[in-house]
Amino acid sequence: MGRLSDWLKRRSEDALGMAGVFPAVFRAMNDSYVRPHSHKGNLNRLKENSDSVTGVVCFLLVVGLAVIDLMSVPKINFTVFYLMIVAFASWNGSRKAGLFIVLLSSLALFVHEVRAYAGQHLDWAFSWNVGMQIAIYLAAAFLVSAIRNLTENLERRVHDRTAELEREVAERQQTGEQLFKTMQQFRQLAENITDAFWMREAAEMRVVYVSPAYETIWGHSCKSLYQSPNAWLEAIHPEDRDRVALAMRTKQSAGEYSQEYRIVRPDATLRWIRDRAFPIRDGSGKVVRIVGIAEDITERRRLEREILEISDREQGRIGQDLHDSLCQKLVSIAFDNNSLERKLASRSLPEAATAQQIASVLDDVITEARAVARGLFPVQLETDGLKVALEQLAATVSIRSKINCQLECPEPVSLRDNVMATHLYRIAQEAVNNGIKHGQAKNITIQLQAVDDLIELNISDDGAGIPVSRTGGMGLHIMDYRARTIGGTLSIGRGPNGTGTTVTCCVRQ
Repeated sequence: MGRLSDWLKRRSEDALGMAGVFPAVFRAMNDSYVRPHSHKGNLNRLKENSDSVTGVVCFLLVVGLAVIDLMSVPKINFTVFYLMIVAFASWNGSRKAGLFIVLLSSLALFVHEVRAYAGQHLDWAFSWNVGMQIAIYLAAAFLVSAIRNLTENLERRVHDRTAELEREVAERQQTGEQLFKTMQQFRQLAENITDAFWMREAAEMRVVYVSPAYETIWGHSCKSLYQSPNAWLEAIHPEDRDRVALAMRTKQSAGEYSQEYRIVRPDATLRWIRDRAFPIRDGSGKVVRIVGIAEDITERRRLEREILEISDREQGRIGQDLHDSLCQKLVSIAFDNNSLERKLASRSLPEAATAQQIASVLDDVITEARAVARGLFPVQLETDGLKVALEQLAATVSIRSKINCQLECPEPVSLRDNVMATHLYRIAQEAVNNGIKHGQAKNITIQLQAVDDLIELNISDDGAGIPVSRTGGMGLHIMDYRARTIGGTLSIGRGPNGTGTTVTCCVRQ
């Protein structure tokens, strides 16, 4: 039993020594054997033949160690070196290679233990010792092989994840470069157009971006707008400010915001602005930003006003010519025809009846010409007021178109100038013509009244209504422009019963 305890003590010391020496020695063997080959580019070929190469190398190491063991004193123990070879085979080869080296090492160990007993009786302690060492070899082989598999899997995952991260970084870098280029292009576009491009948060009035054109149009710095988001609204003409503020609150998020208004610059000059806005939504459909573009249309408005003035002057000139020239000549011809008719009748000639028919036709032509002249040149606006002009318009339409057209104006309406009266008359004239031409109306009512400080002109008919395809016609655009020119608003819709068309123009007195 004393000899058995000595043997167990010796084996414990060997195991403790192996625990401290094995990691460092194994790493040194692995680095010296595998890593140089990886640097030389032979790792792939070594892995392809790992079983055979590792088996041969470890076989030679075990044989060499066994020879040294046989040549040494039996008391010297080489267990730790066999264990290192087993671990090396299991790490660099397959599990089969490790088991093969375990078998060889166990055989060498068995020979060593037999020599150590020196012809003594091999008792159960001998079998226990050999079995335990073989079990240690097997456990080491399986443990190292498992660690190698885990390490390879970890390295493969790290490699795959690293490659994935590198791809993501490359994609993010490419996206960032594209975003930078897009931002550069956007900035170049926004900073070089003459219109003011702006962007604000949907939930608040904070301005996110405004192009430098804002300074040119409004006459205020962009910095002042960032600091005071309502600065642009405060610069709007007081007569337009409430309308624009209401449209901003109710129409911008719906994508229906399109307003024309006047602004007062710091130098007290007026500029006309056309402002449009559109909502920007996130993935869930929520409006997160409002973007818009404000265009200075002062010059365009001036040209449009000049075109209308030229058109009105030409219509007036043509009406004047019809009234002063053509109508007078027709009246002269009518007088001559009446004289001719009397002469023919005094002689009882049958041509007298023909002359009478000609006189009747001439009377109709003179009436028609005067009506046309009156429509082209409403002189009565300067003399009798808008009410009389609209009464004559209704009477003329009733005679010419054979429909019921009437004016409802309980009290006279005073206007601030003849320009406003002319524009209101032209709006009524265009609305009546649209009702006859497009709506096939049989009854048309023109209403003119003053409500507080507003003048309201309403034209309604019982026709089929203006088709949707015609809502963008030139006549409607001109009516809208005339209304805006005199600071009013124009609305077009269906009649109270859902039939016909109602055109309403409201303007301050």
